[in-house]
Amino acid sequence: MKIFFVLDIKKGIVVHAERGEREKYKPIEEKSLVVKTSDPFSIVETLKPRFIYVADLDRISGDGDNLRIIEKLSGKVEELIADCGFREVEELEGINFEPVLATETFDITKIDRKCYVSLDFFDNFLDTSQRFKDFEEAIEFLNTFELSGIIVLNVKRVGTMKVDFQLISKAVEISENPIFVGGGVGSLEDLRKLHEIDCKGALIATAIHRGRLPLHLIRSGYFRP
Repeated sequence: MKIFFVLDIKKGIVVHAERGEREKYKPIEEKSLVVKTSDPFSIVETLKPRFIYVADLDRISGDGDNLRIIEKLSGKVEELIADCGFREVEELEGINFEPVLATETFDITKIDRKCYVSLDFFDNFLDTSQRFKDFEEAIEFLNTFELSGIIVLNVKRVGTMKVDFQLISKAVEISENPIFVGGGVGSLEDLRKLHEIDCKGALIATAIHRGRLPLHLIRSGYFRP
């Protein structure tokens, strides 16, 4: 399983994301046991993750952006993917990282390239396109594309270290593209269970910062049971 280390960036610093309550997010240094800074470059230098997933919380909410930081971070790791609240295909031109097109902000019926797609949930499936009756139908539509992966992101599980296994299992069952879990991974046992149901990767942050998962996991970039 591929492991992406998550950086949630707001106003230029890394914050601790929890349950999607973005207005309450605090600098990560207040919550972390492994870093004493909220500067994204210092965190990457200290923890040395192989793969990074970035959420530009300002751009997602339509209140500024952190694109220059993300562009620079992409040169510090082997692979960087980012949800920058993309709303139009034209916004993808000229970026030097792989975009994550999230259903919270992007109409996935407009996809025109290989990329990551994030199926976002907050209680219910967040579907900007308003074209699908449920997430299962959205996955069936995405089966017509060859994608880098589909991230199933239950925003209410972010920071809780409680995986929505039922949701992930259903997505894996339907999808012909690799499924990644976003939000809720809290232990090696969680990763073992995800591997058993053929989930291809995970986005993790809180469990690393709280010492629940070892640093070598994000440094190698893979979980191999």
